[in-house]
Amino acid sequence: MSGVTIGPGKLAGRGVYAARAFKKGELVVPYDLKELSQAEFDALPEGEWEWTHTFWGRIYLFPEPARYVNNDASPNTYPDLDRMGDYAIRDIMQGEAITINDQIELQNELDTFAEAYERVVNSRDFSNVASFIADDATFWFTDGQFNGKTAIREAFETTWTHIQDEIYTISNMQWVACSYWVSACTYTFKSDGMVDGKRQVHEGHGTNVVRRIGGRWRVVHEHLSKSAP
Repeated sequence: MSGVTIGPGKLAGRGVYAARAFKKGELVVPYDLKELSQAEFDALPEGEWEWTHTFWGRIYLFPEPARYVNNDASPNTYPDLDRMGDYAIRDIMQGEAITINDQIELQNELDTFAEAYERVVNSRDFSNVASFIADDATFWFTDGQFNGKTAIREAFETTWTHIQDEIYTISNMQWVACSYWVSACTYTFKSDGMVDGKRQVHEGHGTNVVRRIGGRWRVVHEHLSKSAP
């Protein structure tokens, strides 16, 4: 915890403070994340779940002091997921509270979820997809409505059987509603694969609603509609 200390704040009564001055661009608080399995998350002590975040569909526990960096409308650090730490966006004085914009942290969760969801769908193996979908989800595909994970699995596997060598891509994603528990996005999709030896390309628009369940973001509703020819 070199360079910072824990003091009073708004996160479980705690916050993080600069024990020395930091220059703009300097690493202030490293993350040192611990990845948790679903069983490890489920076994966390009461309240400990609140220090977890989900990136790329995986659960991570934030240690001290990173978990206590408070939100502020004019933060002095940026939560950089690529470099795994909060970096100073201006010079920070000794004794100053270390703060972030927690909406950026939430956006990182949602963007990496979408990235990972696209990847597992392209794996063409539902065992990879399952943890991204809620048990009671409802999916509207271009060929009908599917309620519950069992029906959704059958729909995925029927599509994979029908369309060979398919590449499914998501683009133009817009998160139209974002909160810690429930978020929604719109996007365009493209399916490019072989059907009966002929290449077929389908494009359209999608809407997904995701909910935080058991420490992970999971799709609770997906609606795909083809673009008009």
